Amino acid sequence: MRSTLSIVLVWLLVAGGIYWGFNAFLAYQYNPNTRTSLSSGQGQQLILKRSRDGHFRLNGRINGQPVVLLIDTGATAMTLGASLAKRLQLKEGQPFMSQTANGVVQGYQSKLEQFSFGPFEFNQVTVGVVPQLGDEILLGMNVIKRFEVTLKDDQMILKMNH
Repeated sequence: MRSTLSIVLVWLLVAGGIYWGFNAFLAYQYNPNTRTSLSSGQGQQLILKRSRDGHFRLNGRINGQPVVLLIDTGATAMTLGASLAKRLQLKEGQPFMSQTANGVVQGYQSKLEQFSFGPFEFNQVTVGVVPQLGDEILLGMNVIKRFEVTLKDDQMILKMNH
């Protein structure tokens, strides 16, 4: 009885370890930039790795809360979903209509008091909030235009413009 219990416990530990390891592997495939690479020389640079699906994602913070950003050069402005905006307690501003890849949607503008990713910090960033975007934030051109962007192999290098 005692040895059977020991064997079951060992197999549960092995299965748990495999499950944890596989989840960590999948999370890395989705966002390989959970630990971003910084380089300094002539200004700080953020070096991002392309995720398995071909996109560039990275972690950021809005008003102190952790968020996941998807770099979207096709988005005019930084955009997030209404449910995430509610969780972040963003104020509802001026309404707007926006043409998206999925058609026209109605949303509203808001402001981020504090926004950061890597070594870069911003204040009072205007964002668009739309109904059904999920938990990923589209990092649009209103932020990206502040950087010199270089694509090299499977890397994107962001260097702040001066």
